[in-house]
Amino acid sequence: MKNIKILVAVLVLVNVVVMTWLLVRRPPGELEGGMQGGMEQALSDNTMQQTRYDLSDRAGELNILLISMDALRWDRTGLGGNSRGLTPNIDAFAEESVVFHNTVASASWTLPSHMSVWTARWPSVHGVTNKLKLLSQDQMVPTSLSPGIETFPDYLIRQGYTAAGFSGGAGVGGSYGFSRDFETYQDDRPFAGLDYGVEPALEWLKAHRGERWFMFLHGYDSHGQYPLAESKAEALRAEYQVHLDGGIEEQARLREQGLDAIESPGDRADLSAVVGEQDAAFLAAVYDQKVKDADERLGTFLNRFRAQGLLDDTLVVLMSDHGDEIMEHGALDHGFTLYEEQLHVVLMMRFPGYARRQDIQENVRLVDVFPTVFDAMGLEGPKGVDGSSLLPLLRGESLDLPIYSETDYRLYVHHRMTRRGDHKLILDLADGEKELYDLSTDPGETTDISSQNPRVTYELEQSLRGWMDGTRTNPQDYMGIEQKPIEIF
Repeated sequence: MKNIKILVAVLVLVNVVVMTWLLVRRPPGELEGGMQGGMEQALSDNTMQQTRYDLSDRAGELNILLISMDALRWDRTGLGGNSRGLTPNIDAFAEESVVFHNTVASASWTLPSHMSVWTARWPSVHGVTNKLKLLSQDQMVPTSLSPGIETFPDYLIRQGYTAAGFSGGAGVGGSYGFSRDFETYQDDRPFAGLDYGVEPALEWLKAHRGERWFMFLHGYDSHGQYPLAESKAEALRAEYQVHLDGGIEEQARLREQGLDAIESPGDRADLSAVVGEQDAAFLAAVYDQKVKDADERLGTFLNRFRAQGLLDDTLVVLMSDHGDEIMEHGALDHGFTLYEEQLHVVLMMRFPGYARRQDIQENVRLVDVFPTVFDAMGLEGPKGVDGSSLLPLLRGESLDLPIYSETDYRLYVHHRMTRRGDHKLILDLADGEKELYDLSTDPGETTDISSQNPRVTYELEQSLRGWMDGTRTNPQDYMGIEQKPIEIF
């Protein structure tokens, strides 16, 4: 027994000597990057995992920047699988951000979607669903957010932030309620792009360096009503050999022509008899060029913003408010359906101090943007909202978020949508028709499977009707409804 103990002691001593010899022979750089570096990295990762995205101790010094790329489709980004290199600057910014791969817009057009971001409430709750609202059968008045509904920028301003907005006007015009108590809010040029807002935004930042600020930077660069440079349009016309010109007047005419096909409740916008495959390919190329140009302008702003030394003191949100249809379901533009080309949007957040990529695959909503920002910074926001903080997802926890979207676009249509996992149900309130899609096998939503899956259809419809009841939406009020459409867009 004694001999065994002696043998064990000798073996332990030999191991210690060998390990010491190996460590002494190892170059200093390897020692730092090896055992010691690994331990430090493990401690660092563990600490970050426990405190990830908690900015409350820096809230008094951090700024907030919200950048909205209007009408930018997720599938046009490299993140969304596009291989044509349209968005190198967005893709590069993603490498230091949290990227939400499956973000659903609350509505499929600018005004209600942005107001849902501002308030973290569904469109039918905040009430800003169109630019005009009906007072009677024949009388309409401009829409504005009720003074009784507080916005997240309201709370920031009350907590000492100076607020500035540099927008493309139109659907984010200040008169709808976006510019309350802002120090400045640029919205004087309808459908302006980032090229109109970047310079004044950077000048404003120079003049307010000593203040805590919230900035909204928005542009319609990818939108049908933002003009593509004529030289680029001409090159595309020559390439595709079409009679279309790709201009904004033509885009508006085609959009309205498609909407005019909605003659009875339940009808769809339809341009299939007017726009052929080659025309659609040309219009898609025009859109793609606008996306590429938008990305370049964004890159210019981000580079200059970084050069001013502002990035590491700012929580940056980059989003799009909706996408755009280019004949995928027979029409052009957005607002009139709830298909993925209009609802699947860009969302990423760069948290100062945590500038490395993290990918979130779970379904999230644009109504979650400000609740997440406020939670990370330890700020109090409006109560009773529909959005939720996404920080649990960032920390590896789970969230089961109810997914809904809606559109009453210019009173042409009345649609509601819900999702559960990859199953998506769209309900047309005007005629009660239902469409069910499995996005895992049919991402383009080409085959309605509601009749083959009656149980899933029933369950999602009940969820949708329960949600509508909570938003005080009575489906019966829309059945068979025929209204005079709103002309302004």
